[in-house]
Amino acid sequence: MKPITTFFFVFTLCLLVVLPQEIAANQEGVVTEQIKQACEHTAHKSLCLSTLSSDPSSQQAANLTILAQVALSIASQNASDTTDLVKTLVNDQSLEPSVQQALADCLDHYLDAAEQLDDSLAALTVGAHEDLKTWVHVAIGDAGLCDAGFKGLKENVMFHRNKVFHQLCQNALAIAEVSLSAAGK
Repeated sequence: MKPITTFFFVFTLCLLVVLPQEIAANQEGVVTEQIKQACEHTAHKSLCLSTLSSDPSSQQAANLTILAQVALSIASQNASDTTDLVKTLVNDQSLEPSVQQALADCLDHYLDAAEQLDDSLAALTVGAHEDLKTWVHVAIGDAGLCDAGFKGLKENVMFHRNKVFHQLCQNALAIAEVSLSAAGK
């Protein structure tokens, strides 16, 4: 890849990764006691607080189950957004064929991850705790497989997105587990 092409590719990728996070940070809503309580059980508290407080439906959440639904929806939306990004990147002819192949594999993994998270939402609704855990772990595994596709390549253009997705899923699972425990399921 030519240096100028590499620069524009990396610059564009950075904008696609950083800009949405900056926008979300500027649109943060009020952190309610319910959101604080939910995020106390997560491994990535600051991400939990920022994502839940920026989602209007979490502001009115009456219980942890609703916040778990919101957290799963946020992770699912992240998977969909990542799918859209990868669809754009995979067709970038300035990328090396090995990177394009890794991106094509990531596309399949993120399409699968979005489905798994939709199944997780359904499992949460009916209180199927083990199914929910299984589907979220499979979605996390999909991001891991995406990462693995870049092993041995010069640069993993998906590293940051995979990391954030993984953290969103972990947070959603933690909130869902607390919600199901509180409900006695």
